[in-house]
Amino acid sequence: MPPLTRPKAIIFDMDGLMLDSESIYHLAWQQAVTSLGYEFDSQLYLSLVGHSNVEAEQLMGQFFGDTFPFQTFRTAWTAYWHEHVQNHSIPVKSGLLELLDLLESYPIPKAVGTSSNLQEAEISLKGANLWHRFAHVVTVDQVAAGKPAPDIFLRAVQKLGVPPGDCLVLEDSNAGVKAASTAGIPVIMVPDLQPPSPEAQRQVCAIATSLHKVCDFLKPALSGSDTKSE
Repeated sequence: MPPLTRPKAIIFDMDGLMLDSESIYHLAWQQAVTSLGYEFDSQLYLSLVGHSNVEAEQLMGQFFGDTFPFQTFRTAWTAYWHEHVQNHSIPVKSGLLELLDLLESYPIPKAVGTSSNLQEAEISLKGANLWHRFAHVVTVDQVAAGKPAPDIFLRAVQKLGVPPGDCLVLEDSNAGVKAASTAGIPVIMVPDLQPPSPEAQRQVCAIATSLHKVCDFLKPALSGSDTKSE
């Protein structure tokens, strides 16, 4: 893995990286699919993690076939998701606040690059009191293609005004790692539900077990010396 150098800006994925929210999406999608009379197992959901809803539905279409009622599915899972978020807060991943405090102490500009749409991102980030901590929030509905395409991250570096090679992406999914790598941005993977694929292992500059470990990786780089992942 290449050495980790001091980034000029950092782009955070949202679901599964900052917020412990993938289980909420899993539950909402599972309830919606089951209500339509189909089976939705955990392995299918894991194959969708990190993809935008459009790409995820394309993959689901290959599994369920052309007759699957996607419009009804969208309405159902969105209703389940909103109901859950309104009744329960979305937990913040351990180490996130420590990491944000560290970056803000230098300061290092930060953006969000997420496969969620703007409404979902705003509800999630404001509900977790995180919205104000990022200079920019780039969502899938602001670009032509979602992850694993690089568009979200390329738009984020454009907004940050920093060359891709001088940024750093933090991601939990293989699709997100591929998107960052294709964009030419160094990436640290913090796996959530999905273990790193062989391709992702080749593309990352580090794999961290938690955001606390990301802090450990970054501290030497931020203080002026390079570090390598364990």
